[in-house]
Amino acid sequence: MKNNYKKSLEQAALAHEEGRLADAERAYLEILGENPDSGSVLNALGTVFLDQSQPDQAKTVFEKAANLNPPDLSACYNLGRLKQMEGDDKGAITIYRAIVKQQPRFGLAWNNMGVAYREIGEPEEAISCFRRAVAFAPDMAEAWNNLGVAQDEFHMVENASGSYQKAIEIEPDYASAHLNLGISFQKLGRFKAAADHYNKVLEIKPDDEAANFMLQTLGTSTTPEAAPAQHVRRIFDQCAGTFEKILENDLEYKTPELLFKRVRPHLKEDLTILDLGCGTGLGSQFYRPYAKNLIGVDVSPKMLQKAMEKKIYDDLIVFDVLQDWSFSQPFDLIYSSDVFVYFGNLYPIMRSASSCLVRGGIIAFSVEKLGDNSMGYQLFPSGRYAHSQRYIRHCLKRHGLTPIEETDAVIRKQSGNEVRGVLIAARKGLE
Repeated sequence: MKNNYKKSLEQAALAHEEGRLADAERAYLEILGENPDSGSVLNALGTVFLDQSQPDQAKTVFEKAANLNPPDLSACYNLGRLKQMEGDDKGAITIYRAIVKQQPRFGLAWNNMGVAYREIGEPEEAISCFRRAVAFAPDMAEAWNNLGVAQDEFHMVENASGSYQKAIEIEPDYASAHLNLGISFQKLGRFKAAADHYNKVLEIKPDDEAANFMLQTLGTSTTPEAAPAQHVRRIFDQCAGTFEKILENDLEYKTPELLFKRVRPHLKEDLTILDLGCGTGLGSQFYRPYAKNLIGVDVSPKMLQKAMEKKIYDDLIVFDVLQDWSFSQPFDLIYSSDVFVYFGNLYPIMRSASSCLVRGGIIAFSVEKLGDNSMGYQLFPSGRYAHSQRYIRHCLKRHGLTPIEETDAVIRKQSGNEVRGVLIAARKGLE
């Protein structure tokens, strides 16, 4: 009997390995018919279901294996991963906690738990998990890279660069770690070292838009008209969970509130409003009382997930500002806080916004201030653009928009220094 069981397992595993998924599923089900409480077989069947793109069936068998006494830890781990894929990060954390209680040195579980904590906005717990991950699995490049990202969020730039370097020592062609290390070096003013790592990314992935853009921020070539959407999406998807804590606690970010104060005297009730680049919805509570319809759009799906949790918006849409604007109705108000810093040439955005405003409608936005009025805009090593007021006025006039508010303001802090900006509101011409 033992020989038959072993042979059946070997045949099922071989079928799975060779990609004969239906045969593997059949074989594992036959084995379970005789041994229904085999955790390892349940886990193997669950992975077959995953490979067949059947996550619901996989979840069922992983849960059965996880509920055995003792539980199958491989199935627990896979169940945790599945919950993360579904967006149930809190559920995944509960499972990973149970795993590391049984196996404290399970580095993969600590790493995944760190990712889950970052997603739910608990960066301190995340960094603690990543530190355990690299302690127990020092050869896991992904964990070192994740630790670097978490350290960056705490402004531990030197530590972060060390973590990225560890990841690269383990996996020399780890493009994400090279990009992150380049950005860390750029923050430290080590521009030549930063450029070397961006160039390494482009050796590995010649079409990587983020690495190419970061090189351009160093003045290595012509200034691009905007940051690539892929690059901006990556930034904000990565930090969605910790975004509000970092902005409010570390950067003293008040732009949404400051902008609203400039716009409020011009508002009435029952407006159709567009929050352009809404992020997690900071500021949406100010405009909701004036809106009969409040729509939020953003390039980052994970930021929109956080905005959805606020239950303030009527609709939320994944949206690239430079794509064609095809909304079903015009807007009375379009507002945008700290979004235009990722665009140099604002003409396409103003053209689209003007075409989507009702006559007399308002656009309100913030920009970083470029003191040199002889230039239109400038890209800085921060990866953000600053605009001159002369350029903004010309851009507005070109698209039939008349300024009604224009105020200098400190829009946030960067590395402890105040960032000067301008808050602007303009009305679409009534003629």
